[in-house]
Amino acid sequence: MKKILIAAATGLLCFFISCKDAGTSSTSDEAQKNSDANNRVMKAIETGDSLTIDSLIADDAVDHMGPNGQEVNGGDKIKHMLIDMHNHMKDIKFDIISTAANGDYVFTLSNFSGTMTDSTMGMAAGTKMDEKTVDVVRVKDGKMEEHWGFVDPAAMMKHMQETPAMPLMDHKMDTTKKM
Repeated sequence: MKKILIAAATGLLCFFISCKDAGTSSTSDEAQKNSDANNRVMKAIETGDSLTIDSLIADDAVDHMGPNGQEVNGGDKIKHMLIDMHNHMKDIKFDIISTAANGDYVFTLSNFSGTMTDSTMGMAAGTKMDEKTVDVVRVKDGKMEEHWGFVDPAAMMKHMQETPAMPLMDHKMDTTKKM
């Protein structure tokens, strides 16, 4: 009786493990497809390939880290923003250090570089960007749905220190009021 129970338990264990592996394989395939789509978007941003950007950004996409940290809602706005980068920066490059995917999420550590051609993005023309970033993208049906970007704070502070200070607003402060 013990031998039958051990054999049955071993058989069930093998069955559950094989089912789990089969599910992991398809999940792994989907994660790889999502990772590939993310890498194509990054390459398209580098080159200004508007057709690829247009085909891989969802119409209802959200960029949680748009210009000046503002959220950008809508695929058309995000597509315009990504393509417009080439009007304000030259030599845009993403050197991907590492990518990982887990289901619908793709995590990319990269070195982002380029040279500002004007001060539209808050840095003086001629400022060389060279910073590490982490991008988290949620992919649905092969299209980018959401994006979060994280920049190395030390590199950002360096760029901010190199940028001339913006003039203060011309307003008078009432120093006679007590708090």
